[in-house]
Amino acid sequence: MEGDTAKLTELLASLQGNHRDDGDSRATSPGPGPKESRDKEDISRVTRSRPRTYPYNRYLPYEVESEEERQVSFNEILKYLYVAVEAGDFAVGAAHWTRELRNWLALKFDPTKDQRTRLVKLYYELSLAPGVDITAVERFSSTFNVLLK
Repeated sequence: MEGDTAKLTELLASLQGNHRDDGDSRATSPGPGPKESRDKEDISRVTRSRPRTYPYNRYLPYEVESEEERQVSFNEILKYLYVAVEAGDFAVGAAHWTRELRNWLALKFDPTKDQRTRLVKLYYELSLAPGVDITAVERFSSTFNVLLK
């Protein structure tokens, strides 16, 4: 169990990174190809291979948070998720911060491809970790499936 916890905390610790904001929606509607060439982009900053097209943020009647504020929130979720996994608090702590992560994703915010890949690996390991409460495992596997989309 201790080896599993070390692997989980290693995966979680590697999640820090930057995120780009193009101001467009994070809906799943298909759209035209990216504006700039993939060769010129830093792959660690790319959020999706198929861009989302509707720019909700431009049409809202109020100011929305900046990309920096979104990243601060995301990094706080990751920090507390790391603390919970490191402490072995899967049923309460990690499950709570998983719910917070799901809420952040439900707001149509996207982690970068690199961050998403690392989160997928983390939730895969959490889903298969021995001795974890079944309700927490269900939450982790559900989050794993959401992150794969």
